[in-house]
Amino acid sequence: MPKTLIFTKHGPHADRILPAFSERTGLGTTVGDDRAIFQLEGAGHAIDAATELDAVDPGWREQLTLENPQT
Repeated sequence: MPKTLIFTKHGPHADRILPAFSERTGLGTTVGDDRAIFQLEGAGHAIDAATELDAVDPGWREQLTLENPQT
């Protein structure tokens, strides 16, 4: 499992979705103009990013790309 989740922002609602995802999961993040990186190390539990993002906004895939999905 990756130690980070990396998102590329490409929609106008990405900057609303990412903070909500961070609050919902409790993950620390580094956010830039085009990307956001969430640190999974020390999260204490498994994070299903797609499920959590669906709960924040079912249309998140139109706003963000998850660059390193968990397998």
